[in-house]
Amino acid sequence: MQESTIRVLIFEADGLFRDMLRTVLSAEPRLALVGASADAMQTLTTVNATSPDVVLVGLDRDSEHDALSVAQSISGLRTNTKVVFLGDNPDRRTMAALPAFRAAGWSYLLRQSVNDVATLVRAIDGAASGLVVMDPTVVERLGQRDSRLGGLTKRQLEVLSLMAKGHNNAAIARALVLEEKSVENHINAIFGQLNLSRDNTGHPRVKAVLLYLSEATDDADAASASERKAA
Repeated sequence: MQESTIRVLIFEADGLFRDMLRTVLSAEPRLALVGASADAMQTLTTVNATSPDVVLVGLDRDSEHDALSVAQSISGLRTNTKVVFLGDNPDRRTMAALPAFRAAGWSYLLRQSVNDVATLVRAIDGAASGLVVMDPTVVERLGQRDSRLGGLTKRQLEVLSLMAKGHNNAAIARALVLEEKSVENHINAIFGQLNLSRDNTGHPRVKAVLLYLSEATDDADAASASERKAA
């Protein structure tokens, strides 16, 4: 069965980076570019007019305020449009700065990851599908803590890490050299260990990734508080 085309809109202040995104998107047969702008109002007008599946939102230090405002406005338009943030800071605090998006249907990539087309497509596809996808570098830097995740086995943590990067079950199986049924068993075990289930609050796969993210940012806040106390 042929996969459907994902319509993408770009909101990015940097002209050179915006042109790079245009080039990358144009080369992908599953992605269709519906517009690109550095203007917040024009972007929101285009979202209203075309209802794109995903908006790529540049999130560098200089444009962060406008970028988050645009993303929040998109969320308030009651469309099915999802957001992929393109940031330049892999710090955990950057993740904690996105409280309005602690729900399904968004992704966060580092700007340098745009050169890895497969990573970009996974992030866009994951957001469009209602999942949460994190940049592989960010996932690796989050680390593990003595927390709810501490009860997971090493293999389960590997599976969860790949889930957070946007890999589907077949891709996880290839990466870990496992049968796809074994991956399904590991994922079900993760859901059971973390007491996650499918209900009105969201898919357990999304909940698992958000838990992974929230415990990492909680740990970062605690570390920051300790540093301030020591100072």
